[in-house]
Amino acid sequence: MTVVDATAPGHHGQLEKLARRGTASVLGAACSAVFGVLVVVIVTNGFDPTVAGTLFAATSVFLILEAVAVLGTDTGLVKWLPTLLATGRGVDVRRTLVVATVPVLLTSVATGVVLHLVAGTLAPVIVGDDAAATGQAMLRALAVVLPVATLHALLLAATRGMGTMRPTVVVENVGRFGLQALAVLAVLLLDGGSTALALAWGLPYLPGLVVTAVWLHRLVRRASPPATAGAVPEAWSTLARAFWAYTAPRALARVVQAGLKRSDVVMVAALASPAAAALYTAATRFVVLGQLFVQAVQQALSPQLSSLFAKRETRAADSVFQAATQWSMLAAWPLYLVMAGFAPTLMLVFGEGYDVASDVVVILSLTMLLATACGPVDSVLLMSGRSWLSLANNAGALALNVGLNLALIPLLGIRGAAISWSVAIVVRNLLPLVQVRRQLGMSPLTRSSLLVALTAVACFGVIGVVGLVLDPSTVVACALIGLGVAAYGASTWSLRDRLGLAAFRSTLRTRQSRTAAVPR
Repeated sequence: MTVVDATAPGHHGQLEKLARRGTASVLGAACSAVFGVLVVVIVTNGFDPTVAGTLFAATSVFLILEAVAVLGTDTGLVKWLPTLLATGRGVDVRRTLVVATVPVLLTSVATGVVLHLVAGTLAPVIVGDDAAATGQAMLRALAVVLPVATLHALLLAATRGMGTMRPTVVVENVGRFGLQALAVLAVLLLDGGSTALALAWGLPYLPGLVVTAVWLHRLVRRASPPATAGAVPEAWSTLARAFWAYTAPRALARVVQAGLKRSDVVMVAALASPAAAALYTAATRFVVLGQLFVQAVQQALSPQLSSLFAKRETRAADSVFQAATQWSMLAAWPLYLVMAGFAPTLMLVFGEGYDVASDVVVILSLTMLLATACGPVDSVLLMSGRSWLSLANNAGALALNVGLNLALIPLLGIRGAAISWSVAIVVRNLLPLVQVRRQLGMSPLTRSSLLVALTAVACFGVIGVVGLVLDPSTVVACALIGLGVAAYGASTWSLRDRLGLAAFRSTLRTRQSRTAAVPR
């Protein structure tokens, strides 16, 4: 196995760039994680389990349809815009945005109309006859918001493609998620109905879309200075063919990925009950906490990988890939080990009776240890132009997930859904891991990442086993976790040079310089 030293001087600039973008992205992900859990806590504690489960099933359908309507352009723009900028073709940015946006706008409107029309037929299928009226009202309310949410996702991806994570952090992770939590809380306090609850969840996309559109306009104008005004842009047909040749398979893959993330909630509601879907959704919220961190690093990494591949700097790409993996493990592994060890205690936050879903937390948390160790490997495939391979991997994982859900949910309930999703996660990560190694000669596995894994297990694995066996009180659990954090912090500090953490100093210097530049 060829290992690129992620701390090599020649790659240090790339690591600092990843650290700057990744820090902002991770801070935003932390905010969205807190707000996301808060929404679930409000819904599970404030509403009947059937209403809560119906909302989670309806919003899962909504997010799957959003993935359909966005047509893969979120990934296409993150791949394409950095390539245009890196190769001196900034003059083609505006036309590329039009080529991406027009089909998405038409598709999202059509999808919203169809959802509104079929809501009465779809609701009994996904939530049963007893909750059909509630499900129908929620689906129709969300259908109105669908085009707005789809365009919001597209424009946010375009801002990342233009080289900045700030709109994603400020507008999406803090703004939209924060407004969503406040709106849901307002519906609870005002004793609103199911339609109001669905609208409270969906309407924050609207101000997000407006702010993101203004922000993107400024970024694009800045990327096309007057000095390049006389440059000749590529023909519309040439741009469209090139963009959609890459993006078309990604459109299918996005649907598949959304299915992997959300279909299990819908299937639990349909094959078990909306109340079971509420239990399952609450349990998976903790797993999503770690996923959000990994996705944040992936969002920061993808435009950088695209630019490096466009310049044929494969070794630098391998360096940032390995650094992103070990930094993701550094933060996510302790979180997953703690969640696995103290699942019953953590589930109490969602209300009485939700601790019965703690087995789901344990199963998925242990599975995510493997997924995190594989790193953002799907991003490497995508940014290297292998969108068809990514599609095949995700489609295989989805087919396996759906098949296992159909077999296991009737037998094991929400635990069957957790097992199915775990198997799909393993397949979805191991397949691209092998492909990236064979086709690109790249691998996330290094001695440093192994060191991170061993340190995390030593500091948190032992106390996790104690938590599982003894089921300690909340006070004792907090004390044990605090002990693990102290040991882990000391170990990480002693290994900071080997882990390339010096790259984060540039982030601190940048913030300090900005602070110093502000007039007092």
